[in-house]
Amino acid sequence: MVLFSCSKVQEGPLYDSNGDDGKEIHFIQSSLEKEFGTDLTEGTIDVVIARPGNSGDYSVGILNRGDDSDAFSIPESVTIPDGAYSVTVPVEVDLSKLIRGSSLKTSFYIREREAALGDNSAYVSRYTDKMTVSVSFELVWEEYYRQNGSGEEVRQTATFIYNGFYTGRATGLTVDRAEGTNIFRVNDWASGVGFRFILNDDNTCTVPAQSIGYFNSNYNEYVYVSDMAVYLGDDTAYGTYPCTYDGNGTFTFNLIYYVSAGYFSIAEETLIFESDASGSPEMAIEYGGIETSETGVSAARLSFYANDYVKYYKATVVSGDLTANATLQNSVRQQLIDGQAPGSFPVLTLYEDNSDLWNIPAGNFTAVALAYDGNDRPCNLYTLRFTCDPDGSYSPQVLGFDFYNDPSLAAYSPYSTLFWSMSGRNIVSLKYICMRTDMFDYIYGYYGLPMEELIETQGNTAVQTIIDNINGDGFTTYFSNMVEGMEYTLAVLVKNSFGDSQVVTAKASTMGRSYEDFDRTKTMDDFLGAFSATATGTVSGSSGSTSSALRYRVDISRKNDTQVLITGLSDMRDFTPAVSGYYDEELHAVVIEPQPLGTYRSDYAFLGMSDGFSIYWGGCSMAIGYIGDTLYCLAAPGSTGKVYSYQFLLFSSETANSSTYLRESVGSKTYSSLSLSPLALAPSASSVRDVSGYANEFRAGDRTVTSYLMHED
Repeated sequence: MVLFSCSKVQEGPLYDSNGDDGKEIHFIQSSLEKEFGTDLTEGTIDVVIARPGNSGDYSVGILNRGDDSDAFSIPESVTIPDGAYSVTVPVEVDLSKLIRGSSLKTSFYIREREAALGDNSAYVSRYTDKMTVSVSFELVWEEYYRQNGSGEEVRQTATFIYNGFYTGRATGLTVDRAEGTNIFRVNDWASGVGFRFILNDDNTCTVPAQSIGYFNSNYNEYVYVSDMAVYLGDDTAYGTYPCTYDGNGTFTFNLIYYVSAGYFSIAEETLIFESDASGSPEMAIEYGGIETSETGVSAARLSFYANDYVKYYKATVVSGDLTANATLQNSVRQQLIDGQAPGSFPVLTLYEDNSDLWNIPAGNFTAVALAYDGNDRPCNLYTLRFTCDPDGSYSPQVLGFDFYNDPSLAAYSPYSTLFWSMSGRNIVSLKYICMRTDMFDYIYGYYGLPMEELIETQGNTAVQTIIDNINGDGFTTYFSNMVEGMEYTLAVLVKNSFGDSQVVTAKASTMGRSYEDFDRTKTMDDFLGAFSATATGTVSGSSGSTSSALRYRVDISRKNDTQVLITGLSDMRDFTPAVSGYYDEELHAVVIEPQPLGTYRSDYAFLGMSDGFSIYWGGCSMAIGYIGDTLYCLAAPGSTGKVYSYQFLLFSSETANSSTYLRESVGSKTYSSLSLSPLALAPSASSVRDVSGYANEFRAGDRTVTSYLMHED
């Protein structure tokens, strides 16, 4: 049977018309893969750029960046003509640089445009849109056969051992070979795609760059895999990261899994062509916890499982943790081979799966099994660490866990403070993440890690005093300087001395205000005069961010019947901008929109706003209205994102766009939780609480996320 892989159309996921990309100039596909006939030296692919409207000629700049960008010829600028919603851009591809089994890749970016697109002009990254492109030659695939012991032609199957992006083992995978080549494909390798590699004449191997079939929405592109030398573009790397064939059915690959922004993992992975006698003996061990026998004795349930290639195996238990100690594992293996017991427990020789109760005291142990093949040869030693804990003396236990808002505590604002209470036992280490739920969901998807591993790698570490309190009478702390009206997630990882772990999570929300709460009896005159402003100022730096309570004076004066001038929104002595706003009669509030504010030193300042994820200099606004006797600054109706803070952004020119944005702000400072009180009603300075230094910022992709730190009280 002959299989054909022939793509006559351009393939790739379409953009999301309901997402942010539907509001701006965009490619209609975020990625594209196309195959060409092997007799071609040149090819063409069509790239379509679209916009929301169709009015006027519109010029768009395109940037070509990638490992093989020189093989793709795309214009630096194209124009969508008046009356058209899109334009098709032909891209010429030089196929002379392409070899069978490999691919050429690049990325196209929209780097600039003629003007903003009206109200939806929020630009949050250097390149507003991106498209990844990959081209390769068509290969005619044939099912690959081998001869069995009886001389019959049977389909070649393979076992793949994953250690990189995926872990584990897959067996019985069918193998194809491209007609007239030594290019092989292992089918259903991962996410439904095949894994291609080239076997060279000297028994070395090449793994060309190829998609693993997993689309990472955080990067808007597929994850790719190749050998290290292909990734680095340097054949000398095979000396450090070899890809070889042993001539007897086993291939060893040094692979890297990556996207254009970086790589996820580097690992040595193994492919074994299966044969009649090449079945690999494999075993698994499970710890089933503590059970009570018919005689009333509590004991540990251990189960051993062996595949058909295991003739028999030796099983026992040793004290301590062997799983990370290769020297101890080799010693135990040799003792089992020599017929010796490596510990105080008996050694059982078993010929089939076994599940039984073992009389083991409380403590830290490792179950081991040594497999023997059909020729009575000892093979791999299998290990499983477990904690035998019949009376709960060792397991980490969370006895109480609460994450909550408490408006009854007058000293803590329910709009910006959440509490955490916890008690437990047998806990020796604790890590936690406290983050806005939308940010938490973002990093959870971005890293793609199990919850325990996410907290382990990204969490904040609690000091010993806190752990002692949790194990004692309990512990209560609070998180402050939070955004009002937001839901937060608290995720906690605890471990005991043996490394056993438990994860607990909870959600809680700060109280929130809305522009619907504004006092509708207020007129424009109520907004004029001098005010005492309080806000939280957050200064970001290379080592994180620090926050503090700010107090400064703000003056609002009339420009005409609807417009006002606001001075003093900055607490910095060297920057005193005059911000324009207008009074909205329906909202009964003063509305401020992003706007240019002149120069700061050698750069141009611009009032920008943020929802904590993205920075906006268009398409958003903030409304200042009365709730009681105080003016609060909230996101205005129809604002892009739930903006709650502002910055004085810096640009290299008077035109504010993604190309001129310097990724800096005046004083590196963000102002949030702004409130204004008429000077006659201003609270005393002593009522403003210091909330400095209790947040930790880190980057995940193109986003900056904030993990809150506890106040120990």
